[in-house]
Amino acid sequence: MEWGIINKENFKGKTSYDVPIKRWDPLSTVTIHTEGFGLRKKARYYGHYSYISPIRSERPKGFKTNEEEKQFRDCSKKIMRRYKDVFSSVTEGKIIHDDWGVPLSDGFTMIVTQDEIRRDNPFSAEPHQIERIPDVCKAITLINRYPSMARIIDPEINESIVKNLPSHLKLSRGINLVTISRNFYPSLCFNLIPEDVLAGIFLSMRAAILYCIEESINKDYYDIPVMPFFNIGTKVGGSQPRIHSQVYIDLTMDGHGSRLEGYLEAFKEMGDKCHLCKTTHGGSDRLILETEFWTFYNTGSPVRNYHIRFHPNEHIRRFSQLKVNQIEDLAMSLKMIFQALDDIEIDKNRNILFNCCPYGYDADFHMFADIIPHEVIGGAEMADDMRVARKLPHIAAKEIRESLKKYLQ
Repeated sequence: MEWGIINKENFKGKTSYDVPIKRWDPLSTVTIHTEGFGLRKKARYYGHYSYISPIRSERPKGFKTNEEEKQFRDCSKKIMRRYKDVFSSVTEGKIIHDDWGVPLSDGFTMIVTQDEIRRDNPFSAEPHQIERIPDVCKAITLINRYPSMARIIDPEINESIVKNLPSHLKLSRGINLVTISRNFYPSLCFNLIPEDVLAGIFLSMRAAILYCIEESINKDYYDIPVMPFFNIGTKVGGSQPRIHSQVYIDLTMDGHGSRLEGYLEAFKEMGDKCHLCKTTHGGSDRLILETEFWTFYNTGSPVRNYHIRFHPNEHIRRFSQLKVNQIEDLAMSLKMIFQALDDIEIDKNRNILFNCCPYGYDADFHMFADIIPHEVIGGAEMADDMRVARKLPHIAAKEIRESLKKYLQ
């Protein structure tokens, strides 16, 4: 079931539970009232849900030892030149072997976009042989080989799975994308990643999302949550050392999570007085960086110490609406901010999470994103949607602003 394909060959002998499943927590799930966001009349929910996928356990780990991961905390161009990862075969168009002679690929892939050029259809069922990606290419977006969702399902098997699954379980449907830099740049070392490469990753992501949404609508999918994110470092879920992003495109059409519901309702209540458009972020004392296109600040209600939130100055709903000049400015700004965080010794393991209005939702949403450094959290913080932080946000912002000065000159 790799690449999210379920057919008669790979499903033979398995049960309905041996597929990607989406399960809503009955103690936190609420029915969505469709008149709220212009949704079609169909049962939908918000609350806590889990993707449970047998495919995920098979994905390869990029760091084989703790010692190897430590090397990437003190990155150098020497490491970049010699390191071989699971994506090296995909970019070089030939089977690459590790230092012990073990092949790092079986020679197949599925490329949705090469930079912004459309390649394999997002619903293609045919992985193809690898081919060398041109050196001028900055980034490519692939179908994730080890997804948490099923992308293509044989109709007969689909009928059997749906019939045999208990009513509280759903077959998880969707597209999982992974965008990688064409050349190897370690994810823990933003200072080594050229701005045009980081911008290229964003541009390839944007093109792939639009391609996937167009093809999904053609297949009569609608009401589609899209979740772009980066896991940078193993402590926050990044199993591969190469800089890469992921996108979850949920095609189950059964609702969204409780956090997104909170954002949707908050923007609905704001009406034409969007908080992100109007706020001064604590009288500007929590501001970190303002550019022509973006605003970065320490949020007043952090989920981690040094939690940074940022948004485009233009009131747009989705990542896919970003323009080239906004993306180029974002790449430059993120590089500086990550280097400033490194300089004040904030944990290099960080998530970047983009919060977007789902496709098909009629909601006046202002897209925003979060940079969340890794930090150990306690039991109470797992029990509710709350966090305990020790660092006052305006003090954190002051420290980052001071660290940023040398990069702004």
